[in-house]
Amino acid sequence: MMISLRKHASRLIAAALAVGSMASVSAAALNQPAAVLSSNLNSSVGTVLTTDQITTAEQALAKAKAEAEAKAKAEAEAKAKAEAEAAQKAAYNNLLTAPVSARTVAYSSSLKATDAIKQNARSMGQFKLTFYCPCATCNGAVGVPTASGTSLVEGRTIAVDSSVIPLGSRVYIEGYGLFIAEDTGSAIKNNKIDVLVSSHSRAYQLGVQYANVYVLR
Repeated sequence: MMISLRKHASRLIAAALAVGSMASVSAAALNQPAAVLSSNLNSSVGTVLTTDQITTAEQALAKAKAEAEAKAKAEAEAKAKAEAEAAQKAAYNNLLTAPVSARTVAYSSSLKATDAIKQNARSMGQFKLTFYCPCATCNGAVGVPTASGTSLVEGRTIAVDSSVIPLGSRVYIEGYGLFIAEDTGSAIKNNKIDVLVSSHSRAYQLGVQYANVYVLR
């Protein structure tokens, strides 16, 4: 009878371990030591498990706990990645529709192209960036509108070669952000963009830069 009860207790521990290793069981559910589990079983069935049986059960429970913790960590990382990708896609969709308002043009590492931009926009490669202002020297005359008939606005207006980037396109310049291709210029050819700023001194200060360019639409 003693042997039968011991086998029964061992089967119960094996069953508990099998359940513990299932994906639906959390790591927290495996925190109870095998010695406590065996003690509870001993009380229930009126027998005593050997030290080897307890050690084997403890090792199996430790393995099941580690596997459950690893699975929980992987699931948490996958969830965080999915949430980050969803946030990037939402931000990209906002770039397609949100108004492009006036702002100070300046390089910022926070304006690097996201994975969503790289995956969904049309990559145009690296462009040479120059800067111009609404003065007569830069723009031919003061008060002249853009080639597309809009007013000149820093943070929105860029001049492009319309055979490369069509007028009206939403253009993301890595490190500088979102602009609208609104203007053209006789010196703006091929992979070159002229970025509007508010003053001649700032245009001179910014000089010549290079950046990757993406056409959103």
